[in-house]
Amino acid sequence: MPSFAYLLLPVLFWSGNYVLGRLTVSEGIDPYTISFLRWSIACLIILPLAYKKIWAERRIIAKNWPLLLLFSWLGICNYNLFLYIGLTSTSVTNAVLLNAIVPVIILITARVLLGNKTSWVQNTGIFLSTIGAIEIISRGSLETLLHLKMSQGDLWIIVAAISWAVYSVLIAKRPKEMSLIGFFTTTALIGTAIQAPLFFLFGSTQISDLSATNWGTLLYMGLFASLAAFLCWNLGIQKLGAATAGQFIHLLPVFSISLSVLFLGEHLSSFHYIGMLLIFSGIFIATLLNKKLMTLKAAR
Repeated sequence: MPSFAYLLLPVLFWSGNYVLGRLTVSEGIDPYTISFLRWSIACLIILPLAYKKIWAERRIIAKNWPLLLLFSWLGICNYNLFLYIGLTSTSVTNAVLLNAIVPVIILITARVLLGNKTSWVQNTGIFLSTIGAIEIISRGSLETLLHLKMSQGDLWIIVAAISWAVYSVLIAKRPKEMSLIGFFTTTALIGTAIQAPLFFLFGSTQISDLSATNWGTLLYMGLFASLAAFLCWNLGIQKLGAATAGQFIHLLPVFSISLSVLFLGEHLSSFHYIGMLLIFSGIFIATLLNKKLMTLKAAR
């Protein structure tokens, strides 16, 4: 499978999670219940496949527990829970636009924490994909963009975006001697444990009130938006780096809108096509073209 596919699939899965998350929250299911049950399901699915790895790597886990706790807190607990909390009190437009700042935060964080630098080709791609994301979310209207107002939900989305950006940058520091499945399962278990008291203290939804559709949604979140997405995302970062991975976040509005067209009957307008063209062009420049130019430069 091509390296960029490892970053393409997670964004597709998260887009489905975004659409389903909005629907689930709008049905009155609280964010604490959604996030905790989502990750509980993920742990139940992955644990039978990974417990031997975890046991074999127990000394590595004990040695690196502070770092694993940080990853669990940032990527498993904070990002997911804060996103669902934010979606209860902000618009879809604001939430997706604020998520579009993740690549910029990743670049800044990577430079500050790791000293990473980006080439002018990557910066050009980043600029194009950012403009494309803004074009879609603002519906091609400067007035819409200028009249966006910050709410409490927006602040939750921003904190979620910062948590995910820091997680994506620091993933390069994960213990190399740990297997990917061992690392993911360990952080998933710790992250779910962190959420448990929050669920019992602040969760207001009765488990018995959840419908078959709700459980189907949670199963999707646990299997695809959690397991498959996180494993692919971590592999993608290993292969292409955090800065490049960040550009694929711009595909979130593209996939989300496409899923809305398929499942919610929404229609595409000219600004959607313009935005998608800019996003795909930016990703092509920042990934494939940049890699080609770097290869040619090294061959000289």
